[in-house]
Amino acid sequence: MKHDACVARLEKKLSLDRQQLIEFLDAVMAGFVEELVRKGELSVKGLGLFTVLYLPFRSKVDGRVMKAFPPRKKIAFYTRPVVDTATLRIIGRKTGLSERDADTFFRILSGHFRERLAAKQELLLEGLGVFRTVEGKYLFVPDEPLQEIVNNVFENMQILDLGGQ
Repeated sequence: MKHDACVARLEKKLSLDRQQLIEFLDAVMAGFVEELVRKGELSVKGLGLFTVLYLPFRSKVDGRVMKAFPPRKKIAFYTRPVVDTATLRIIGRKTGLSERDADTFFRILSGHFRERLAAKQELLLEGLGVFRTVEGKYLFVPDEPLQEIVNNVFENMQILDLGGQ
């Protein structure tokens, strides 16, 4: 997440150099991913709620052939107001900033998120995913490696062809 406007605001308010701020942003994004994988959900003020959903085994008939699909997990995003957020705690832990500076970092970051989402502009959250327009809709698209991490328990399961009916 290296959006120039966000980095410039952080530079101005925190009096830190650009490279250090970029490293902080990367660390915060890594903290977001860790929280989502560990807890199965992540609340981020200015964005909403990311959650890991369990999709159970399912079968599908395709013509005269039935296929069985193994369970899997999916990263979902919900736009809703977030009151309880881990963001400030993650920022403090990942950057080592004072409580006051972590709060400033938090306010600038959440404001940046809100602006990008309101304008439906692409918002890349490295390691987590990207908000972008897909087929005319503004959606969250999770990173493929993150999808693989949450599904590693199912990695050896294959789609089964159960033959004709």
